[in-house]
Amino acid sequence: MIDPPHTEVHNERTVYDGEPWLTVTRSEITTPDGVDRVHHAVRLNSVATVTLVDEHGRALLLRRHRWIVQQVGFESPGGIMEPSEDPEACARRELLEETGFEAGHLTLVADLEPMPGLVETRHFVFVGRDPRQLGPPVDAEEAGQLIWVPLGGTSDLLTKGQLLGTGTAVGMLSAAALYAGLQLADSPGQQVVTPPQAS
Repeated sequence: MIDPPHTEVHNERTVYDGEPWLTVTRSEITTPDGVDRVHHAVRLNSVATVTLVDEHGRALLLRRHRWIVQQVGFESPGGIMEPSEDPEACARRELLEETGFEAGHLTLVADLEPMPGLVETRHFVFVGRDPRQLGPPVDAEEAGQLIWVPLGGTSDLLTKGQLLGTGTAVGMLSAAALYAGLQLADSPGQQVVTPPQAS
């Protein structure tokens, strides 16, 4: 396959350093049409998310408020990868911290850049199965209602803007496709998870 035309980058410098969260860079470029331009890019850390599915074909999601977009919606557990951290290790760590659950098995379903024209933030999306609750969530900053959400409602949630974030949307769509053949006639609807009581 022949490569498409490339944009040539002449130089790049950091104009905002918001480590450890983000940096903004300014580049002088020549686009494929031969035009010289100045372009800014937002560079974020890599992220790993998990859509954990139970035997009823439901995904474990957090219903939370995101103040930046002033929205309440569902999100898959996940977060920023530590330096040199393996994507699956990050996914498992974030799942346990945010939900108190672990997955018996994780499958990588996507390795993607959600906004490559402006933002660099590599996303690793996993679908998990064989959930086991080990305890209550421990990440108070990411607190939300922990809810089992039927995969059959994925399209409706997407249409209504209720799935927040690329990782959540891709994870739910992938899980719905993977489990499409299951007979889930008796699948219960949404169910709020009750944290285990301290003994």
